[in-house]
Amino acid sequence: MHTGATSLPYGTYFGDSQICRELPGFSVSLLTPTFRAEDVPLHEHESASFVLVLSGAYRSNADGAAPVSSGPMLIFNPAGTIHRDSFLLASGRFLAVSISDQSLRVAMDWAALPAAATVRTSGAGVNIAIRFAQECVTPGLASTSTMEAMCWELLSAMSGVSLWPDKHRACLPPWIGRARDLLHDRCRESLQINEMAQQLGVHPVYFARAFRHVFRCTPGEYRMRCRLRDALALMQNASIPLSQIALSAGFFDQSHFSAAFRRHFGMAPQAYRIRRHGHVFSSEVQFVQEKT
Repeated sequence: MHTGATSLPYGTYFGDSQICRELPGFSVSLLTPTFRAEDVPLHEHESASFVLVLSGAYRSNADGAAPVSSGPMLIFNPAGTIHRDSFLLASGRFLAVSISDQSLRVAMDWAALPAAATVRTSGAGVNIAIRFAQECVTPGLASTSTMEAMCWELLSAMSGVSLWPDKHRACLPPWIGRARDLLHDRCRESLQINEMAQQLGVHPVYFARAFRHVFRCTPGEYRMRCRLRDALALMQNASIPLSQIALSAGFFDQSHFSAAFRRHFGMAPQAYRIRRHGHVFSSEVQFVQEKT
């Protein structure tokens, strides 16, 4: 540790945590600052991390940072970076992602990450981080695998590695079909990104990025669509209680199922049953039935 610098352990930041999620290989927090700039001590983080400034005036010494930024701004800090990055006032909001040493080693098998603190104010990494923050504030719907995939996508975006080495390559990776089948067959399980990537024989960074490239969603979001497809099939039988359908389709409980259903289709499951009885269907429900 640098003399005079406070060392913050994995998953720890100067701020009040509104949301905290422990994922396989990552720790994710949505926080508000507790110190003004002049009160923030010189410090370092024991683990590499991402910080996305969502709101508030923020000052950073990272490469590419403006003197003061009001966000959105994505910062990658390698482990042991000595800094005094801070909000000018004790107001604002930020997303923080700590990267475990194991996940960092896996990522760096794929591509090199910046050796010094680096800022992005636009591009894929910032867009992914903003979507990530939106998932965090959606009550009860952000699955572990969806958030885990976004962490790997952040690492991929920060590395700057192109998803497809040959820009003219038209064919899909040979494992994409197997990935889809895996999610269909095991959609009721909580599969981790590392576990799926290992079964498919690909790197988790490549898996997360390539899957979104093909299906326009994370593996976790696709799995949710598969669960909703199964739930829709069960709802054809009006005698099956919604609570039983929720558990059979892989949801935690009826509340989780109802929240997911409403988010995807804009109506409650019971309302869908009433509309179905009257032969009224939404195009999005038909899409899930036909395309998954």
